[in-house]
Amino acid sequence: MSVQAKSKIERPLQQATEIFPKRSPNTSLGRLAFLLLEPIPRPLGTALRKFAYPLLAKGWGKNPYIQAWVEILGVDKIVIGDNVRILRNSILNCNFENSLLKLGNNVSLDRGVSIRLGDNCTVDIGDDTYIGPYSCLSGPGHVKIGRDCLIASMAGIYANQHHHVGASEKGITIEDKCWIGSGAKILDGVTIGYGSAIGAGAVVTKDIPPYSVAVGVPAKVLENRKTRPDD
Repeated sequence: MSVQAKSKIERPLQQATEIFPKRSPNTSLGRLAFLLLEPIPRPLGTALRKFAYPLLAKGWGKNPYIQAWVEILGVDKIVIGDNVRILRNSILNCNFENSLLKLGNNVSLDRGVSIRLGDNCTVDIGDDTYIGPYSCLSGPGHVKIGRDCLIASMAGIYANQHHHVGASEKGITIEDKCWIGSGAKILDGVTIGYGSAIGAGAVVTKDIPPYSVAVGVPAKVLENRKTRPDD
């Protein structure tokens, strides 16, 4: 991982987490309200959540679209931009020490997306990024996903590794305008460069340069798209 990319995901958590206890519900009443609103089906449920969630959690932006049975744990450690969509059966688990989940404007989490942080962990998803059905993002290493990314169904982004020589939590960076194919796996310590495309079912174990097309197990770069005008 480059020094520049590493610095993006190893920024101190203290400055960010200091804000949220003041802006989000810390009371049992606030958490209870989220639990009561969670199972109400659409269209009534989505309308109620669109109105109530930004009031209950001041770190939330305007006009959220949250379907029924979206489980939110640690709501006081979540910051959400405007026009965010989270579909049915997704789970956001931020119930850890010094954790922070940030979803930018117009982020869309499709059905069954699972995001699980860990202690001292940040997951930051940039504006206009889409994450497909039943994809999984997992800490406790930091995860940074840039703007305008498309992540297809059942992708796995795992910022941790456990093996016979020890564990790692180096973190993962996916830069702006990347495309991750269905079923691809991104392993700990990897940076995927700007504008790259990862093929379906690929397993990314090493850094991918910007504008690359990479496929296979382990993923290898087939071509570089830098000279193409379609960015």
